[in-house]
Amino acid sequence: MTSILVSVLIPTYNRAYAIQRAIDSALEQDCESIEVLVIDDGSKDGTRELIRQRYGTDPRVRYFFKENGGVSSARNLGIRECRGEFVAFLDSDDWWLPGKLSLQLAGLKLVPEAGMIWTDMQAVGGDEQVLHPRYLRQMYHTYRYFKTPRDIFSQECTVRTGALGDIALYAGDIFPKIALGSLVHTSTVLLRRERLMKTGFFREDYRSGEDYDFHLRTCKHGPVAFADAVTISYKIGMDDALTAPAYEVLLATHFVETFERTLREDRDRITLPKSLIQDSVASAYAWAGRACMTDGQLRRARGYFLKSLRAKPWQPRQIIYLAATSMPPKAISLLRSLRNRSTGSR
Repeated sequence: MTSILVSVLIPTYNRAYAIQRAIDSALEQDCESIEVLVIDDGSKDGTRELIRQRYGTDPRVRYFFKENGGVSSARNLGIRECRGEFVAFLDSDDWWLPGKLSLQLAGLKLVPEAGMIWTDMQAVGGDEQVLHPRYLRQMYHTYRYFKTPRDIFSQECTVRTGALGDIALYAGDIFPKIALGSLVHTSTVLLRRERLMKTGFFREDYRSGEDYDFHLRTCKHGPVAFADAVTISYKIGMDDALTAPAYEVLLATHFVETFERTLREDRDRITLPKSLIQDSVASAYAWAGRACMTDGQLRRARGYFLKSLRAKPWQPRQIIYLAATSMPPKAISLLRSLRNRSTGSR
């Protein structure tokens, strides 16, 4: 048990059907001092009444209502209002498993130089059945460049916990690695307030893909840690998720913008083989190209494919896609089956 205050920020929008589970999973953590900030981003589905009825007398739960402005603006309101020495994020359709916070607090105690710690997660479907018991590497394709956590981090030790047993903990400066693409899932994160203040707020002009920009800046300011355990259930396949196909153009193009800015401003810190960087550049532009092509933005897609091929000329699939951007729409639809094997989060 610990008396250190942990602030849990839960942004939500029209998720009265799910948010109770998220809140309860935070309140049930083996953490003596906790506050849960529910930031309602303009819900119209009875969320306010649900929170009032179930948590109105619980001083640990603080409810804030704001006009709809997106998940970043909701999280930023929570950052401004929270009081904890440590801050965690939890999306309103996800939920934590027992022992999450105690594991992460113990991990940060072992590596006091680390400003953030995250974990693995399990993916569950609409019926809450586990579809993927270890989903982090599957969701974030940047892990394909690194076979094990030892290829990402410089330190390794063991965290001894009661609920989860002995867990491998990895730590170090990973900015050069995460510069290639996302490695962190937001609902698994716990940050020290000191690091959060250096990182700053989420970008409110990004309606999707804001997480990668935030975690990249967090890693830019110093060492971080990863506890190799599953601590959350992550809901997949829901229409209102910001990773749903309808948001993929924003997700991919915002990733490219963040990636380009990092190469422009911090290229000297990315101490990785040139071939690896070129492969990552080509992959980023190709992803944006495919997303734009599927959305019918053929001219924009063509530009991304050309950039991808400049970074890595021999890519037969991208050459086909580039040619397809000059074809009639019916011909393009025949190529979309190829795309399904190439998409995913970065």
